[in-house]
Amino acid sequence: MAPHLKSQAAGILTAGIAPPSASTPDALCGEAMDLQLAGRLDLAERLYREILQMQPAHAAANYCIGMLQVQKRRASEGLPFLLQALKSDPKTPDYWLGYLEALLLAGETDAAQAALALGRQHGLEGEAVEEFAGRLEARAHGPTAVAPIPTAVAPIPTSADPVKASRTEQRRNHRLAKGRERTLLAALKHRRFAEALPLSRALTESFPERSLGWKTLGALLWQEGHSEEALAAMQTSARLNPEDAETHSNLGSALIKLERFDEAQASLRRALEIDPKFGVAYGHLANLYELLGQYAEVESCLRSAFSLRSDDFLPSDAQQHTTLLFMLSHNPSVGADALFAEHCRVAARLEGGLRASWPRHLNVKDPERRLKIGLVSADFRNHAVATFIEPVLAQLQAYPGLELHGYHTYPSEDSVTLRLRGYLAHWHPVASLSDRELAQQITNDRIDILVDLSGHTSLNRLSVFARRPAPIQASWIGYPGTTGLRAMDYFIADPHFLPPGQFDRQFTEKLVYLPAQAPFQPCEAAPPVNELPALKTGFITFGSFNRIGKITASTVDLWSQLLRAVPAARMLIAGAPAAGTYDALIRQFAAAGIPGERLTFHPRCNMDQYLALHHQVDLCLDTYPYTGGTTNIHAVWMGVPTLTVAGPTPAARQGAAILSQVGLDGFTAGDAADFVVKGLHWADHLSALAEVRRSLRGRLQESPSRRAENVAAALDWALRHMWVRWCTGLPAESFHSNLPAAAG
Repeated sequence: MAPHLKSQAAGILTAGIAPPSASTPDALCGEAMDLQLAGRLDLAERLYREILQMQPAHAAANYCIGMLQVQKRRASEGLPFLLQALKSDPKTPDYWLGYLEALLLAGETDAAQAALALGRQHGLEGEAVEEFAGRLEARAHGPTAVAPIPTAVAPIPTSADPVKASRTEQRRNHRLAKGRERTLLAALKHRRFAEALPLSRALTESFPERSLGWKTLGALLWQEGHSEEALAAMQTSARLNPEDAETHSNLGSALIKLERFDEAQASLRRALEIDPKFGVAYGHLANLYELLGQYAEVESCLRSAFSLRSDDFLPSDAQQHTTLLFMLSHNPSVGADALFAEHCRVAARLEGGLRASWPRHLNVKDPERRLKIGLVSADFRNHAVATFIEPVLAQLQAYPGLELHGYHTYPSEDSVTLRLRGYLAHWHPVASLSDRELAQQITNDRIDILVDLSGHTSLNRLSVFARRPAPIQASWIGYPGTTGLRAMDYFIADPHFLPPGQFDRQFTEKLVYLPAQAPFQPCEAAPPVNELPALKTGFITFGSFNRIGKITASTVDLWSQLLRAVPAARMLIAGAPAAGTYDALIRQFAAAGIPGERLTFHPRCNMDQYLALHHQVDLCLDTYPYTGGTTNIHAVWMGVPTLTVAGPTPAARQGAAILSQVGLDGFTAGDAADFVVKGLHWADHLSALAEVRRSLRGRLQESPSRRAENVAAALDWALRHMWVRWCTGLPAESFHSNLPAAAG
């Protein structure tokens, strides 16, 4: 999360703009200004242009898009818009000042002088006008070659010794400083960021003892990507104004990005000491604790932040609520019913008043026609989801009855993205689109079935699905659990993951069963499976390759019970942050009776090293209650089974599902006591464990999860079945899509 200036000026809309309550030009302009403030310039510009199509002379939209061009350092392109704003409303001083600033930045000093004279004839006056006049005079008599943005307003001389300065001089300097600060805040208020940056820098140069200049300079530099200079400015602001919560919060946010976690935590805690109701600091602190894997603390911070807000559910809240659901899935004290209820609560707020305005879909109801399938994901890139979706896309691209559309919600692309694009008939990079815009594009594209590949994970667009832009909507692969949305019709799974009849009440969606939820694509450079290490070392080595955040107190307790029962065993824990320390985990194990010398930690590493580490491990131990997915199936490919506990939630079933697919139910426990019993059994039967190791890769090769052609055929049949039901007016239902049905 970026540093904020909201409490100063940035959250205030231009005068005359009503709060957004409908799709009127004024309401849309308010929405666009918020996007511009958030740095989403392309999206803001698109919305301004949409407003101007409806109302070409809209003064505020013309002014804002003109200043947006100035912000992008294209002042000349902004001049026609700013002139139109001035023609529409010549009585607003900010429109004059914006036009004058753009003329100056465009190097048109003669035109600026003429416009200034005309403005004064219309009553334009005040300190900001006189300050601009001074800069214009200096530019007119200065060098002809000027920078695109002024580096500073000429500094005001101050006495070298303030104690000896006359009271008159002190009062004069104070008035000048306050005037400069008002000018700066006005620029921020009206989103004139290209003007605000040099004003901030000038304020720090002329009045280095005042904190506001440093505070705004730090936030603006951070948005420009100048992290080190921004950090120095923020630190100076915190030193000059130690009682300002927002300053400490901004500093903490920057330190998080720089991975200086201890300092970040101190700054954010200081912000909350100053103002316990400063919700932004709680959000930053939750972000920090998530990076550290301290999920209970994340939950506490998010709930504190939510308690300080009104009942209004803002789009910006959606990701934090998603994070909360993700954290609750890791909490063993949250039962299955409570977890489902929490998903439904968040989904109800996402859908809010949207249900009443769900569109009437005009898709042609022909059961046999070619279907447009939309896939929405932030993970069409080097990500675990891509490894599961790619084998299916490679098959489906040849299916004549399907036309595949990819809606990529991540802001950048990589080599994996380029490869995946080749499987899709249509590619839509949509990261910059608002929920309303993306929903409208999907509707305009006449998508028949829209598939979410994220669930409640980072950068999801469930708020788009809440608008129901397609007649049929389904969730698949990205998240082990319900979306909670009434707008989502289906959840695609397999009988290994969600045994039929056992999990229906934990989903708002109807369950669709494929032979495998998704096919697994192993790394081509994976090393061969080695012999069981324990046969050489003489002791068994347990291992974990899961995210460090999954290793909760309940997981440490579970593993420690087994480690105490097998006193000669060792434990390898991989996947820890490279710059992190393991002191907290070591203390937890020590409290459970497991000394540090029995533990080996390995930081995150590249895929080749990660897979090779399995050569040191005899048996993996799963986390609980959020069990392993991709990590567990990689372990199977490397010949290492995972001992897991099958719990009552979908997240607690992932490990058991993988083992079930390869016929290794003997590694799935029903509870902690059974976990220890099964662990002791395999520690005492190393020859049998060695035989399992030798056969595992072959078992996985023959399992449904390696048959991409079968998964694709079953998915094609399932999509057609969903469509036929919709065409005939039937509601969604749970069903199985098996190979005989697909083939027929």
